[in-house]
Amino acid sequence: MAIKGSILTNGLKYSLATGNWGDQKKAASAKAGVSQVLNRYTYASTLSHLRRTNTPVGRDGKLAKPRQLHNSHWGLVCPAETPEGQACGLVKNLSLMCYVSVGSESAPIIDYMTGRNMELLEEYDPMMNPTATKVFVNGVWVGTHDNPQQLVSNVQELRRNGTLSYEMSLIRDIRDREFKIFTDAGRVMRPLFTIENDAKKPNRNHMIFNRTHLEKLLIDKETDTSGLNDEDRASRQYGWKGLLHDGCVEYLDAEEEESAMIVMTPEELNDWRDVVKEGMPEAEKLDFSKPENRAMRLAPLKPPVNRKVNAYTHCEIHPAMILGICASIIPFPDHNQSPRNTYQSAMGKQAMGVAITNYALRMETMMNVLYYPQKPLATTRSMEYLRFRELPAGQNAIVAIACYSGYNQEDSVIMNQSSIDRGLFRSLFYRAYTEQEKRIGVNVLEQFEKPTRMDTMRMKGGTYDKLDDDGIVAPGVRVSGDDIIIGKTAPIPNDENKEMGQKMANHTKRDVSTPLRSTENGLVDQVLFTTNTEGLRFVKVRTRTTKVPQIGDKFASRHGQKGTIGITYRQEDMPFTRDGLTPDLVINPHAIPSRMTIAHLVECLLSKVGAIDAQEGDATPFCGVTVDQVSDLLEAANFQKRGFEIMYNGHTGRKLRAQIFLGPTYYQRLRHMVDDKIHARARGPLQILTRQPVEGRARDGGLRFGEMERDCMIAHGAAAFLKERLFEVSDAYRVHVCDICGLMSPIAYVFFPFLLLLRATC
Repeated sequence: MAIKGSILTNGLKYSLATGNWGDQKKAASAKAGVSQVLNRYTYASTLSHLRRTNTPVGRDGKLAKPRQLHNSHWGLVCPAETPEGQACGLVKNLSLMCYVSVGSESAPIIDYMTGRNMELLEEYDPMMNPTATKVFVNGVWVGTHDNPQQLVSNVQELRRNGTLSYEMSLIRDIRDREFKIFTDAGRVMRPLFTIENDAKKPNRNHMIFNRTHLEKLLIDKETDTSGLNDEDRASRQYGWKGLLHDGCVEYLDAEEEESAMIVMTPEELNDWRDVVKEGMPEAEKLDFSKPENRAMRLAPLKPPVNRKVNAYTHCEIHPAMILGICASIIPFPDHNQSPRNTYQSAMGKQAMGVAITNYALRMETMMNVLYYPQKPLATTRSMEYLRFRELPAGQNAIVAIACYSGYNQEDSVIMNQSSIDRGLFRSLFYRAYTEQEKRIGVNVLEQFEKPTRMDTMRMKGGTYDKLDDDGIVAPGVRVSGDDIIIGKTAPIPNDENKEMGQKMANHTKRDVSTPLRSTENGLVDQVLFTTNTEGLRFVKVRTRTTKVPQIGDKFASRHGQKGTIGITYRQEDMPFTRDGLTPDLVINPHAIPSRMTIAHLVECLLSKVGAIDAQEGDATPFCGVTVDQVSDLLEAANFQKRGFEIMYNGHTGRKLRAQIFLGPTYYQRLRHMVDDKIHARARGPLQILTRQPVEGRARDGGLRFGEMERDCMIAHGAAAFLKERLFEVSDAYRVHVCDICGLMSPIAYVFFPFLLLLRATC
C-alpha cells in the first residue's frame, strides 16, 4: 500500500505554518502552538522568544502551585518575565546564564567507577555491606561503593579538569547514602565560580579564579580576531572554555545546587573567611544617631556573616544573572515594585527600534523601524552582551513630572510637537504582501497580469490603474486603501457552470488580485519577483509608511510606566527652565507613588549626571548604587541635588509654584498606534447566516451592541432606540409574501416586455 507523497508534505506544511499539530480536519482537537513564527519586532524580543519555555498545564485550571516561583528557579528562570493573564507563571523565560544540557555518553563514567572499586549491582549483597553508598547513573542503580567521599572527589576533579563533560551532574546525598550522576540531555544548568575545598591546597576557601586567569582574559580583549571564524577564534583565545578547563567555573543543575553551599559575592566570601576561619572581629554596626555616621544611613547594608557555614563550595558570578533577556534591559530593577518589572518585560517586546541590521533587505510581513534610535544614558552591564547598544529600541527624552494643563491625566502624556516635527519617535512601517501562481488542474496556471473588465469577471472595487502590464505596482508609486497592488487572474475552465449570472461569453478569467489593506497607505518600497521550489512564479511587494507620533499613540518608560499622548504642545507652549530647556514629555506625578517605580526616578537622576558628564551611567541591579551617591555627583555639577528645576509656564511666562523634577529618561515607542485601531462603520458586509454585520476591523465589521448595552437601554425605557439598534441597523430585511398562502415567496412580480403582470404561484 503506497501513500501519496503530497498528503504528508501538505500535512507537515499545514502543521508548521499554523502550529496546530495534527490533521487539518481535526484542527479543533490538535495541539496548538507547537511551531511558532519567530518574533522579529525588536532584537530583545527575538532573543527572548528563543529562550521561552512552556509548562503544558491547562490554562483554565485554578492551580496556583505550577505558576509560582520556586526556590530551585534561582538563576535558571527569570523571576520577572512572564505573561499577564491565563499563561502567567506557566510560560517562563530562561535566565541569562541558564544553559540546557545537550547530553553525553554514560558508559565511560560507569567504566571509570567500576575500575575504582565500585561493586556492580549484580554482585551486591546488602547483608554483607548494609552501609554502602548506592550509585545511580541517569536514574538507574548501577552499583555500590564503600568509600563515597573519595569517589565523589575523584569524579569532581575529573569534571573540573575537563576529562569528563562539564555538563555532567554529580550529587552526593549523605543522608540517604546515594551518589547520583546525570549525563542526559534537557537539564537546565548555570555556571558558578568554584571555591577550593581541598585542605591540602594553599588556596583553600579561596576562589579558584584568580589574577592569572584575569590577565589571560585581558590579553583576549586585546587580541585581534577580526575575520576569523568561530573555531579559529576559540582556538586563539583563552575565553570561557579556558575558564571551564581550569576549573574556575562549573555548571550546576538544580539538583546538584541543593548539595552545594553558594556565597552571593566574593566580598561576602572574604568577610566569612576573615571572621569564621581567621577569627577576626566582625565589622561593628554603625550607630546612625551619631552625626559622623548619618551620611552612611542610605548605604547598602551588608548581610551579617553566617557563622554556621562550615565551607562554601561555589560563588555567584553576579546576582543580576537571575534575570532574563527582557528584564536585563530595565535599569535598577531592584528599586521597582516587582509587577512593574513584569509589565516592562512584556512591553519591551513591543518597542520599536532596529530589530535586525539588514532590515532594508528583508521582506518581513510587518516591521517597524525607529528613525533615530539611541542607546540609553542609563545602561546595565547585560545590555552590552544583548547588543542593545547596537540595536536599541527607544530614545532619551527630556521628561518633566508635572501637572500641566490637565491633558496628562490617567496615564496620558503631553508631548512636545516641535520635538515630533524634528523627528522624535518617528518611525517607518513596512508591510509585505505575498502572492504566488497556483496550479489549477494539470496544465492550467494562475497568471500575474493587469486584469481587464473585458475578459475578467469578479473584479474588485479598488483601482487597477497603478498596475504595470506584469501585474505589479512599480517601486516608488504611492498607494492607498483598496488599491490593487498585485494583479492576478485564474482561468475559468470552459465546462464550468455560469457563476451566478456573472459569466459572459467573453469572460475567460476570474480576478484573484491582492488589494492593499483598506486602512493603510504609503509607497511601494521594494518588489521581489522569483520562483518557488515547484518552479511557479512568486512575488513579494513591500510597502513603506512613515508613522509620526500623534494623539492616542502609546509610549512607555523601561519601568512599566505606559501612557498615551493626550495632547501635543508646540515648544513655545511647553514649560521651560531658566536655561530655556523644554521637556519632550510631561508625565503625571500620580503615576509614581502607588506604582512605586523608584527606579524611574533614579534612572532620570543618573541620566542627568550622564548627560552633563558625557558618559553612560551604570544602572546594573544589585550593585549597591544609592540615590545619595548619584545626588552628590549632580550637586557637584551645580544642579539641584535631587533633580528639581525651577520652571516657567509656557502659556503665561509665570514661574511655576512648585519645583519640577526634570531630566532625561529612556522612552520606548510601542506598536499600538491610534491609526491602526480607529474604526467606524455606517454600512458594510453582513453574515450570510444571521444577516447581522460581520465582526472585526479588518473585515469592515460592525460594533457589537452587547447584553449590557441592551440592559441600559431597557433601564432607560428607550424602546424605539432599542428597536433601531437591535433590529433596523442590525438584521432587518425584506421578503416577498404570497398573497394567497401568506408564505415567503421566492419570486414576487415578473414583468414581461408586453407589460403582462404575473404573480408567483404557491
